[in-house]
Amino acid sequence: MNLSETLASPEKREKLLLVVAGILLVVIIAPLAWTYYVKDTARQYNKRNRLVADLKVLEADAKNAAETKKRLEALATISLPSNESVAQSAYQNWLLDQAKASGLREIKIDQGSISQVKDFYKRYTMTLNGRASLKQLATFLERFQRKDHLQLIRSVSVRPVRESGEMDVAIKVESIALRQAKPAATLAMRDKPEALSAEDGERMLRTITERALFSTYVPPAPLRVDRPPPPPRRDEFQHNPYCYVTAIVEVNGKPQVWVDVRTEAKKYRLYEGEAFRLDGVRCLVKKIDIDKVGFDVAGELYVVRVGKSFAEPEDN
Repeated sequence: MNLSETLASPEKREKLLLVVAGILLVVIIAPLAWTYYVKDTARQYNKRNRLVADLKVLEADAKNAAETKKRLEALATISLPSNESVAQSAYQNWLLDQAKASGLREIKIDQGSISQVKDFYKRYTMTLNGRASLKQLATFLERFQRKDHLQLIRSVSVRPVRESGEMDVAIKVESIALRQAKPAATLAMRDKPEALSAEDGERMLRTITERALFSTYVPPAPLRVDRPPPPPRRDEFQHNPYCYVTAIVEVNGKPQVWVDVRTEAKKYRLYEGEAFRLDGVRCLVKKIDIDKVGFDVAGELYVVRVGKSFAEPEDN
């Protein structure tokens, strides 16, 4: 049967067309469908990955926001009150009390300025003026830094009062009132956990007040270190009781002596014919035996056994 006979039959022509259509589906349409499916799947996976990444960012932001809120709530407990007039008055009174308790005189407080920093907090700036000795000034600074409060000292200016041992002082301070703080009428001024003990504070004051603040600094005298006297000398060579023959070993078939000069923290590894200097005197290795070494020291032969010092030579 040839092709013309096959095409003449309607049934066979339909079968042939179905076969051709199937081939076209497999060769052309199927790859297109597969490509579309793969690309669409990849797009879905990429979208999913982006959503997972966005979710992680949102979770991190939420965690940071919670931590920040917790931290702000803690800071609000050591902040100035949120009420402006209450905050300014209460903090001014606290500075005045600390200055009086430290022994300052002729005290005057300049209220300075109040500035709003965005919607986060208000900054209160004040300047404390007064007259004080060095010890009184140091006491005030220690009392100020002891408190766990949102405050800091911006500057301290001092001008000595002639022949009085006192100074005119101007201390510029800043304190913060958070928006989250309560509108309380009093300040919560508690000591820092790491504040100095009374003993350490007194020691610090002594260290400061012992200085002549307005005189040229004179460093303390260096510590004197007493060195032990040198061992006695005999003729030109010093029999050093701290110079020991510690070992005799064999290196590459050659005997080697180990000498330890303990007062100079020096160690020597010497073969016959090599030398070292002890107290400025040349010591030449003449002969190395099993348990002793002969040294030529300033023309004199010294025989020292292992474990002995140069102060314990054998008789020649």
